Amino acid sequence: MDKHLIIIDLDGTLMLNFAEYEKNAVEYLKKLNNDGHIILIATGRPFRSSYFVYKEIGLSTPIINYNGALVYNPTDKLFPPTDLRINRFDLFNILDFIGDNLINVFSEIHDDIYVLDYNKEIHPYLHVDNGVLHEGRLQDILKEDPNGSIIFVKEGFVEILQKYIEDNYPNTLRSRYWGEGDLFHIVEVYNINVNKGEGLKKAIEYYHINPDNVIAIGDGHNDIEMFNCSKVRVAMANSHPELLPHATIVTKSNKEQGVYLFLKEYFKEN
Repeated sequence: MDKHLIIIDLDGTLMLNFAEYEKNAVEYLKKLNNDGHIILIATGRPFRSSYFVYKEIGLSTPIINYNGALVYNPTDKLFPPTDLRINRFDLFNILDFIGDNLINVFSEIHDDIYVLDYNKEIHPYLHVDNGVLHEGRLQDILKEDPNGSIIFVKEGFVEILQKYIEDNYPNTLRSRYWGEGDLFHIVEVYNINVNKGEGLKKAIEYYHINPDNVIAIGDGHNDIEMFNCSKVRVAMANSHPELLPHATIVTKSNKEQGVYLFLKEYFKEN
């Protein structure tokens, strides 16, 4: 079989929870990697909380972190890196606009984490292990432009916030609604050029892969751009509704070995 490039998301796709991956899928990806196929991880996670999966599969390819804001190959310095940021002063203006509707916020610069209020509610979102935590008002502690920001706001403010960003930063920023927690609603603010698809395009060109041999596997609305760059687009059964219209195949959920079952069938292994 011709060499394929397989780009795969982590959370909701390959991962069962924060620290546990689907073992059969990872073992099969190891086999495909050893057979000479190109495997890429593309995730919203930072490098520090995705590298263990990269190592387990035995990869030597680029890794796409922060949904494409940070792309580099830890084993190949010739691969051109990507390090996209948002202007911190734009972020400060957005936080000022939110005012009393702000519950919490954090931004990251590679493995440095800048958070307004480090507490038990926000802890699961931060991937603190192997990171450097800085706590305080971002306007006071953030001295460089970050790779993006996650903002937690009160109920009823999401649409107001997203419209403000769209109206005031149409050429530089985008926002994405991630849903709600027990006490807040979550909005991601990111560079307009950030998406997993751009990292995928660079990898296709770098490895000289036939575009017909590109497989994307994911579950989130942040996977749409990489689907649109792929011939085979595999959505998990547990996918975000916005992703499903872009899929060519829907496999079972991450809890039901969806990745493994798809790969086994596609590559005709018994």
